[in-house]
Amino acid sequence: MQTSGYFRESSHRFYGAVTALVMLTLYEIFIIWGARSSDFVVRNAPEAWLRSTLNFIGISHYHISFLMLGAALVAVPLFYDASVKLRGRVIVLMILESIFWGIASGLLIQLIMTELLFMAGTVSGSLIGDLGLAIGAGLFEELFFRVILTTVLIRLLVKTIRTRWLSLLIAILIASFLFSLAHYVGNLADTFEIYSFLFRFLAGIWFTTLYSFRGFAIVCMTHAFYDIFVILL
Repeated sequence: MQTSGYFRESSHRFYGAVTALVMLTLYEIFIIWGARSSDFVVRNAPEAWLRSTLNFIGISHYHISFLMLGAALVAVPLFYDASVKLRGRVIVLMILESIFWGIASGLLIQLIMTELLFMAGTVSGSLIGDLGLAIGAGLFEELFFRVILTTVLIRLLVKTIRTRWLSLLIAILIASFLFSLAHYVGNLADTFEIYSFLFRFLAGIWFTTLYSFRGFAIVCMTHAFYDIFVILL
């Protein structure tokens, strides 16, 4: 398999759907497993928003996980393309590439910010639960802020601003601003600090750039691996 073939296949929506299914399954397992050693269950913020919305329209909290897993399962054959095969070599290379980008992400933003102020600490009360949250952050935050929000903003702004590059820039900046701001909302939100806010804002811009060039699967895993490195270190 040539390098160009790898980049084409790994950025395809089919691999994005497979990655989402695997990450969602691991997220649910780790969250439930981690909750066994804690008095409460902590979930990723965008997923919690989704759960609240589905609860509001009458879907039971106990059915939501099965509903999401079902949607992820449907997405795999939905995005299947006969020209793209599920290859073990591609998956291994995707994992290695994402680990590389996960490390590079922190180093890149450190160079811009001068010092790293994104502090690590336990959130769920257990290491397993925190690893689950890292996987959930990679999946749900990239799905919500990059795939959905940025795309919607671009389509809305293109209709009002004639200059396409300016529409793209404004959409990325707004989505990155909201991505950073979301970390300070909720019962377990971080205390607002301008440096950590700017760090996450720049991270949002970086992840959007990576998503544009490498697709959903790579940016999801990169975000997750980065968060895992922060937790472990």
